[in-house]
Formats: sequence, C-alpha cells, structure tokens
Amino acid sequence: MSEDLDLTAAAYVLGIARGAARAAIETRLAGEQALQTRVKLWQDNFAALDLAAGIEHPPQEIFERIVAGIDAGAGEVPGTLTLRAGSGNWSEMAPGVTYTVLFEDPIAKRRSILVRALPGATYESHLHEQGHEECLVLEGDFVMGGLKLLPGDFHFAAKGSLHPPATTVSGCLLYLSTPF
Repeated sequence: MSEDLDLTAAAYVLGIARGAARAAIETRLAGEQALQTRVKLWQDNFAALDLAAGIEHPPQEIFERIVAGIDAGAGEVPGTLTLRAGSGNWSEMAPGVTYTVLFEDPIAKRRSILVRALPGATYESHLHEQGHEECLVLEGDFVMGGLKLLPGDFHFAAKGSLHPPATTVSGCLLYLSTPF
C-alpha cells in the first residue's frame, strides 16, 4: 500500500498526474492523512534536490532546437496561421509597456496584438479615431480611470471614444483587436 501511495504522491508532486487523475488525487488529499504525508515527503525531497543541484543555464541553441523539433512534428493546417509562444518580436509602446503583432488583416484594416505591461506602468490617454478597439485581459489587472479590469474581463471602446490614462498595479497581459 505504501508503494502505491508513493507512486501516487510522486506523480502528483511531479505534475505527471493530469486532468481527472489529478483531480481525484486532490479530492483524496482533503481527507487522507497518509497521502498528505507522502505528498509532503516527496515535495520536501524534490525541494532538497532542487536546492542541491545548483543553477545550470542550458545553451541558448537548445531552446531553438526544441521549438524547431516541435514545429517539424506539427503539420500546418491549410488556411491557418499558428504562432508559438515566445516567437514574436516585442516593441515598446511606452516605458514598461510592450506589444507584439499577432496578425494584420489589410482588407479589414485591423490587427490582433498582445500588450504586456510591467507593474506600475502607465499608458497615456488616447482617442479611438480609426475605429473600435476590443480588449480582453488575459493576466493581471488593467485600470482606466475608475474602471478596473481583471483576467477574463472584456472591454470595448467605440470609434471616437477617449480612453483615460491607463495603469496596472501587478502588471498585465492584454489581447487587443484594433484598427490600423
């Protein structure tokens, strides 16, 4: 029985148990002291290994080789575009605020972008002269005047509307669809 608990606890701590299997372990953790003890033991053991290992920085080309291998194994779907996380070029919009263009539609004259702002960064007030803007908060907080948006919140700004200065307390990641 203890070996089964060890396997279950190790799979949980290492993140190998996923989905329904992980949820089942989490349900058991609420009431099984023996499983709680084994999970704590594995967490402590892995933490000790992590501390003893020291810091090793892999060569930069390793990441590129991994991404190339992933891309080589995934066929393109006709009529689609896939951008891998971390593959975009980020540009500065304002101090502490950067963006990357995901897609531009020259016919509709719209672009999809990600905007990342560091904690405390601000973005000046601006007028939406070209058309409407759609914003979805993916991470963090985004504050415009008295309006505070959190992850999952959607904000629409109509053509001709004026945004007050914006800021973030904890930093944020936004998805925007904007005219250009």
